[in-house]
Amino acid sequence: MESRQGDWTVQGDEVVLGKHIRLDGSLILPPNSKLTLQDCTLEIIGDYSRHHGVEWQGGTLITKNCSIGGFVDQNGTSIHTVFHLYEGLWEATDTTVSYSYGISFHWEKGNGVLRGTRLKAGPRPDAIILSGEADVELVDSDFPIGLGVYCHEGGSTELSLMPSDSVTAIYDRATLLPGVDWRLSLKNTRVERWFLFLRRIGGWQPPANVTLGESKDVIVSLFTHNLQGTVHLTNELEEPLEIGNLTLQRSGDHPSGINMFAMYLSGEETDATIRGRTHICEWMQSGGKVSVRGIADRNDLSFGCTTLELSNDAELDAENVHFGRPLAWQPENNVAEANVKDDAVLIAKRISTNKIRFRTEGKGRIFVQDHESHGTLEKKQSGGEILIGSDRVNVDRNAAKPKTWIYTDMSDPTLQGMNKEGTINDPDDVSAMAGYLLMANEFETLGIVVASTHRQEHRTTPNQADWANRFFGNAYQTDLPQLNKQIGGYPSEVVFLQSCIKPTSERFAETKSYRSLDAYPTVRALLEHAQSINDGDLINVLCWGSLTEPAILVKHCTETGRPDLLKQLRFIAHWTNSPLHQGTQEHPERVANCQEDAAACAYLKRLASLGKLTYHECGAIGQHGIVSGSPKGMAFYDQFRTSQLGSIFVEGKFAYNSVDHSDSATYWTLLDRWGVELDQIPADGSNNAFIESKHENAFKQYSSRIHAELLRRSRIAGENRQQRD
Repeated sequence: MESRQGDWTVQGDEVVLGKHIRLDGSLILPPNSKLTLQDCTLEIIGDYSRHHGVEWQGGTLITKNCSIGGFVDQNGTSIHTVFHLYEGLWEATDTTVSYSYGISFHWEKGNGVLRGTRLKAGPRPDAIILSGEADVELVDSDFPIGLGVYCHEGGSTELSLMPSDSVTAIYDRATLLPGVDWRLSLKNTRVERWFLFLRRIGGWQPPANVTLGESKDVIVSLFTHNLQGTVHLTNELEEPLEIGNLTLQRSGDHPSGINMFAMYLSGEETDATIRGRTHICEWMQSGGKVSVRGIADRNDLSFGCTTLELSNDAELDAENVHFGRPLAWQPENNVAEANVKDDAVLIAKRISTNKIRFRTEGKGRIFVQDHESHGTLEKKQSGGEILIGSDRVNVDRNAAKPKTWIYTDMSDPTLQGMNKEGTINDPDDVSAMAGYLLMANEFETLGIVVASTHRQEHRTTPNQADWANRFFGNAYQTDLPQLNKQIGGYPSEVVFLQSCIKPTSERFAETKSYRSLDAYPTVRALLEHAQSINDGDLINVLCWGSLTEPAILVKHCTETGRPDLLKQLRFIAHWTNSPLHQGTQEHPERVANCQEDAAACAYLKRLASLGKLTYHECGAIGQHGIVSGSPKGMAFYDQFRTSQLGSIFVEGKFAYNSVDHSDSATYWTLLDRWGVELDQIPADGSNNAFIESKHENAFKQYSSRIHAELLRRSRIAGENRQQRD
């Protein structure tokens, strides 16, 4: 067996014969790439379901006599992978798919093509989910099928969805609704189960009517946007299901054949109540608030938690329901998972549970009150708190994001200078800033000070705040609509300030008095924020270059008898010390960022060592962890060019076959889930070789995930632009 760590990004034409591979990462197929697997087994492993998957980005996968999918972990839990055939081709011959959440296509646009001959479903395969512009042909195959019926253009259709050992049929907009753009051809194919995906349901669209004729064991998935009001879910459809512009009804006295439902809810204006008696196998909610209420007792309405995922600022308030496999079902070892991430929250009251794992990421939180346990209940708190059996169910939806203030020596890279890039300042901060703006919904940005530098060439250059507000501001405003539509939480604008030391080239001097800040408006601005925040709150001061302005602020506080304000500040610096890179173990301070501003650096480090301020020294872990561990080659980074911020990220500083955004380490450490957490870095300004090496390696291991997240956001940001192009 061959084990691979990190994403497998196919380059060119790769052929693998007769191997069993366990991949702890995603399989990525960029444009013009081709991977042939013959007589192989590929297990995609990870810490939880959907952790990794197969991502077609224009490439081709050919599988012959293969098994491919997720795996079962040592606890007996099925860890499902995902197949995103958004853009590219999969030719699958004599191939078995197991432990997946389906073979899916882009929900709107994308040339995803599947050609299956004797394609077979293994354990827990989910379904081939037809959506967008998918083009699928199956011959002599055996696989569950999910029909994506788009409701946004209205219309009517009647479907009979009975399991069959031999289906020969064509499904497209002619046989379904006008909103359908995909095509499915089945020839002598066994369909053990049908899934019905009713997509793009909204209250403002023309009426859509779907009638179920004779059907059996159908799983109905409902995709809604900004759902309002009360919805009643029942399997029998004695009364038609009215949800948004959709009416789902049964034909005459035929049984509806519905076995269970799945719910996918988006839109920050979502404000709905779900009632009824049924089983909800999957629940994915990316915004708004939903209340779910069982009718009689807590076993009448159940969440199977095959997938239960809350993201962005979604809130799910569940009462009188069951979480996990229903007690009446055949017992099995599989553990259900409820995942709550970003700023989402799950509040559950008067519930029962059966073999479930509650899991948080980011600032996601889970509160459970009054529950009956009928199996193991696990907690995996990788993010916000998980409180079981607590009376604390009133949740503050405005829980604070990390407050940030950034000092950067960044300036307009078109200004000519004497460094090796031909610019006044190293343009790596341009890339770091573009990445920060793609992640800006994670932070409360109080201010960004640019051109905080001692370079003499800058004294007569144009106002650099004007440049930054134009350069980054226009890009941010262009990308903002899609970022807020699909992710949410981004500020309406981000404002840049020009450093007060740029026109003077001043360096900090400890012998100088800084009681007055009249000459230092950007220092005073940070001080005013520190004075205005609540006791116990913190401002994270990210230092990407000179330390003169932070040192002036600290000296001012000590001279004016306000050491209490220093407790409101937390300084996080990149590469102002390193025993491993540029510096030595004897002289770790001999690095560019410290030597150029030696007095300020020494002053802050000394006070931090005395416990008078908090100073986290990242060393060079951004450069030699995030950057060194990053994907290489312009083919990967060209994918960012679909958005304005993505283009700036790539073009800021592309060196040694990747993007240099090393100062980004200062903000990734604040997010607590990307390899290095801030509380793992000493707060006294120290940094020894062991600590730096440890964190450098951790960031290397997470670098592919960091870049994948940036790319995901860049693609979202440029989605409308991609469609126009």
